[in-house]
Amino acid sequence: MNLEVFSYRFAEEIAQHPRHQNAWGEIQSILSNAPLFIYPNKSQKNQKLDVVQQVMNTYFDRVMVIDNGWTYHPLATNIVDSGLKADFKKTFGDLTIQAEIQFGNMSRWYSDVFKFQTAYSQSLIKIGLSIIPMGSLANRIDSNVVNFERAKREPPSAELSLTLPILKIGLSEDENTSIVDISACQFASIREITGKGKSANQWRIVHGFLSGESMENIGSDSPTGPILDTHGLDDTDD
Repeated sequence: MNLEVFSYRFAEEIAQHPRHQNAWGEIQSILSNAPLFIYPNKSQKNQKLDVVQQVMNTYFDRVMVIDNGWTYHPLATNIVDSGLKADFKKTFGDLTIQAEIQFGNMSRWYSDVFKFQTAYSQSLIKIGLSIIPMGSLANRIDSNVVNFERAKREPPSAELSLTLPILKIGLSEDENTSIVDISACQFASIREITGKGKSANQWRIVHGFLSGESMENIGSDSPTGPILDTHGLDDTDD
């Protein structure tokens, strides 16, 4: 993937400080090596839509948490029963980063920013990491999906309210991006991948990709690899 970076309140300088080289190196590696999971003609109404958000999310869950040790859905506040959870969090030495990966509606990005500010105001994190698609990629996911270009314009207008460093990274396809056509899998339709109760099939696809398996061989009997559930880590491999 190509990475476009926007630094708010010196977030880039903090993340790239020599003391934090391992943090920045890990983030760069995870994002630049991310593939695009596509399902051509996934929408009969809009032929331009082909990127499958749910599988992209599952990929980052797997790579961030299981493969690189980020905390999954940590609380973004000290109020235990608040239910306000972030996507990921990890501490690198003296630098604690809260990460939000957003491929959904623009309104959800504002919620991510609120979670950043809440965690920062309670000294739970040092910077926020917002990973979002560039406009060219967002237009392939769905309508009104958050995009880097718009998100880049928003924080300076709220400078007195947003007091923490936020590192925004926009993702877009480049010549090195692996394009994974999951319509080649053995599932009958995209609903067998994105439908309710079908999340295990998303893990099968991601695990297959990371294992070097051809998509044509991925089906309902394929191994999921280690997976996450709503309670955290589940190391079973069916």
